[in-house]
Amino acid sequence: MPSVMRDGQAVVYDALGSGRETVVLAHNLMAQRGTFATVAGVLAGRARVLAIDLRGHGESVPTRRGFTVEDLADDLAAVLDAEGVARAVLVGTSLGASAAAWLAVTRPERVRGLVLMSVTPYPATAIDRLRFAALATVLRTLGPGPVLPAIEGQLVGPEQRKRAAEMEAVRRWIRATPRRELMRSVQAWARRPALAGRLRTIAAPTVVVAGAEDRACPRRFMAAVMAEIPGATMEVIPGAGHSVQFERPAAVAAVIGALLERLDA
Repeated sequence: MPSVMRDGQAVVYDALGSGRETVVLAHNLMAQRGTFATVAGVLAGRARVLAIDLRGHGESVPTRRGFTVEDLADDLAAVLDAEGVARAVLVGTSLGASAAAWLAVTRPERVRGLVLMSVTPYPATAIDRLRFAALATVLRTLGPGPVLPAIEGQLVGPEQRKRAAEMEAVRRWIRATPRRELMRSVQAWARRPALAGRLRTIAAPTVVVAGAEDRACPRRFMAAVMAEIPGATMEVIPGAGHSVQFERPAAVAAVIGALLERLDA
């Protein structure tokens, strides 16, 4: 699979399909590019699709240092540069959505459209930072085992948790991530920048996607994002929790496909 080096960090991604538009897929915290596999397969018939392992996740390890959402946004731009793509439709979930939105705010010329799923516009509160610090310590010293049930409850909704085989896949990719990478990823999320107050500058067509059963990201957060971005719309996907792309890939692919149709019109 292709990769790009940025500041000594390898960022691994899949590249498939072809078409007038390029779609970049960026997953959420403690996930990996494989969570977009079904979505990517559907979209590849009509667009160039780049599914990225964010640094600290999947095969984009090891990290050389701690990183930030801003680093992840620059990584997305580096992948576009490596593929010779001037502008792309950015699709992100949670951590990936923050990176996509940051790129849209700071480098709007690179963004053709946005799909922001399970997106949080606010920085972590002081209490959240304390909780994330405790979680990072557990992950670094003991690994994910002691907190895996709690992580699962945040990552996916109750309907998804009924599917034993798919839940085992979730546990497998979390356990396969080195402890230091889990810690650094949580720290990046805890230090995420504030998007609220910046989003009104986004001019790219934008769809905000909420999982109806998302416990990690309140729907009011996503409503605030939609309200701030001019012309943005919101789709609520029934039966989905936080990892919308993994839990309801057909619905997510349909949302992205509809945006591509708007762009082609």
